[in-house]
Amino acid sequence: MTGHLINKMIGVFLSHGFRQARRSPIWAKSVATNIMLGFFALMMLAYVLILGLLLHVVVDGLAEDYFQGAGRIDIVLRFSLYYFAMEAIMRFFLQNTPVLFIQPYLHLALRKSKIIHFMLQKSMVSIFNLLAILLLVPFGFFAILPELGAAALGGWVLAIFGLSFTNHFLGIYVKKKLNDYPNLVIYLLGGLLLVSGVEYFGIFEFSILSTWVFSAFINNPLAGAIPIVVAIILYQLNYLYLKNNTYPEEIANSKQGKSKISGDFAFLRRFGKMGQLVALELKMILRHKRPRNTLILSAFLLFYGLIFYTDTDSYRYFFLFVGVFITGLFFINHGQFMLSWQSGHFDFLLTRNVSLKQYLESKYWLFVVAASIFFVASLGYVYFGWKIIAINLAGFLFNIGINIPVVMRLSMFSPKKIDLNRGAAFNYEGVGAAQWLMMLPVMAGPYLFYLPFTLAGYESYGIMAVGAVGIVGFLFHRQVLDQLTKVFSSNRHKIAAGFRAQ
Repeated sequence: MTGHLINKMIGVFLSHGFRQARRSPIWAKSVATNIMLGFFALMMLAYVLILGLLLHVVVDGLAEDYFQGAGRIDIVLRFSLYYFAMEAIMRFFLQNTPVLFIQPYLHLALRKSKIIHFMLQKSMVSIFNLLAILLLVPFGFFAILPELGAAALGGWVLAIFGLSFTNHFLGIYVKKKLNDYPNLVIYLLGGLLLVSGVEYFGIFEFSILSTWVFSAFINNPLAGAIPIVVAIILYQLNYLYLKNNTYPEEIANSKQGKSKISGDFAFLRRFGKMGQLVALELKMILRHKRPRNTLILSAFLLFYGLIFYTDTDSYRYFFLFVGVFITGLFFINHGQFMLSWQSGHFDFLLTRNVSLKQYLESKYWLFVVAASIFFVASLGYVYFGWKIIAINLAGFLFNIGINIPVVMRLSMFSPKKIDLNRGAAFNYEGVGAAQWLMMLPVMAGPYLFYLPFTLAGYESYGIMAVGAVGIVGFLFHRQVLDQLTKVFSSNRHKIAAGFRAQ
């Protein structure tokens, strides 16, 4: 009888979720988007499965050329830990936390524990949980089973399943904790930098640890159950956290915008109303999920240069692209939705005792300061040579002089409404034609001044030309802001009506 009631309750939850989505004013757009995302997800899973079925063949082919004839099992064991570490990072940015609009059910005769268990178990239906299984389990059948037997295969399969769900529940728990302790992201980035530095400078090779751990799983099948136990523990931690943070008054406070993140940014008051607007923007970023995730993603992408700067010959023409990208990460990711962030209270914004130019100036200087911070952070790339710093400096100057006004102007083109408390992963709210087209002038613009000199054999002059154009644009930023204010003023009521209609 109890099982029947639980199944009935689950059916009701699923039905309510479908009806909520079906009655949404953006239902048709969501259906089209989800169909497209579903197609790409199935295609990705198919590619991963094919790679998993052929992994033993691929590893055999690489063994002679790159691994001095090492066995295929040894090679995969050596890199398995790296795979799960990269998967954990990917989940942090892309995997959404379990969501259920729980408040309408809390006053009913339903055990809250059942509702929370439903949320967590529903979250387990995720394509991310299939990636490691489709990639590594087939390798066990084709390589481990013939060489080491069924017991070793059993330990391998248990470990893969356990580690996959360990990553799943660990990602959820860390994201939940970030809501209470936003500074946690600093420690996470610091830990990642420390581990990367230890590996990069050869202090310790984590491939040795990977081999030891995964060898234990296949040599002792009972050890393969350890990740399963860890996943269960993380499940219980998530359960306890949700159980202690789903009281009606806490949900109400959250909806009213009461955040545990404090900070008045009092030092900005000396800049008058513009400083107050910048402070409000910073509070909005830190107190809401989507803009905060955008900030975290921007900080993480600072490592993007490691992909290209390590090869000075093959990627030399991409260096300027990378310099523009890593110094402009914040204003590109955040600035493309410049007006959409205020879509929920845009009408109120227009009635405040703040001029439209002050509003745009606050955005401009926030982006300039952010670009300056990212440029300073990029100085660590001096390890690859002073030329890299010169390229990053040219990209930074071009950003503050040309690209920031370009992004601000394009963001005014039919902006879409955004829910600040939804995650950024697979969330296309606010994305329109302008966002798709924005990257073209931002990334291609510097090459209009760089390539003519470079192709003529004067690359240094090309880098200098990019920086010079940026300086000229920055010197005339007041005139540019005047023009942007005129555009914004003539379209503000149309933009406000668009937000209300959505």
